[in-house]
Amino acid sequence: MKMKKAKNCVICNVRKGKRFCVKENDFICSRCCGLIRDTQLCPNDCPYLGSLIEKKETGELPIYKVLMTTPKGSRSILVAREKENGNLQFVSFMVDEWKMGLKDCFGNYDISKREFNKLVARMPQYADADIDECKEMVKRGVLIAETLGLKIPREFREFKHILGDLDKVEVTGSLYKCFKCGKGDLPDEIVEQIKEVTLHDVAAGVCGTEDETMIFFVCDKCRGEKEEVRVEKRVEVIEEEVE
Repeated sequence: MKMKKAKNCVICNVRKGKRFCVKENDFICSRCCGLIRDTQLCPNDCPYLGSLIEKKETGELPIYKVLMTTPKGSRSILVAREKENGNLQFVSFMVDEWKMGLKDCFGNYDISKREFNKLVARMPQYADADIDECKEMVKRGVLIAETLGLKIPREFREFKHILGDLDKVEVTGSLYKCFKCGKGDLPDEIVEQIKEVTLHDVAAGVCGTEDETMIFFVCDKCRGEKEEVRVEKRVEVIEEEVE
């Protein structure tokens, strides 16, 4: 007797479809199930819905590490929480705070501390960060990507709850912030210019390459401080000449 082979998942068409999905009315793989599963859209009797509810609750697990890369620009944010078995779950975000917003996301629900620390060691530019600051940066990154019409990584939906509740995080002021201080607002015309350049680079496929257009703008406050420094230096030179 020949065994009937499982056909490919109707969503990704790559992995084998072993789970019957009521919403798709067909078989899907476990990965796609995890990505599209939703407590509001899936039927209550779905046998795989319980694991989703359990995962959402893991946002309350104790924080093990909150890290962020220090160079400005494309920031990598890493948040790890400790499970009862001593292992970790973590989520990593790549946020281009000056142009594209949220670019990438991945995570893991069960990794040893040793393996996690080895992962962090590969990125020597990581430094301890504030969880609230990370939440604000990620949510702003999502807003930027959505405003530009860019695709949000599918993994974001699966792993974002590890970061914590983003619904209560407020994103205020201009879409993009000052390059120098990271907090000051930019005028609307500057924001529109950044959006135009970003969409041009995305269409040209040069984002993240040496051909990418590098543009930086500072807020009025930082621009004023820079001008004051120039005046002070000029005064020093004049005084030396007089002496």
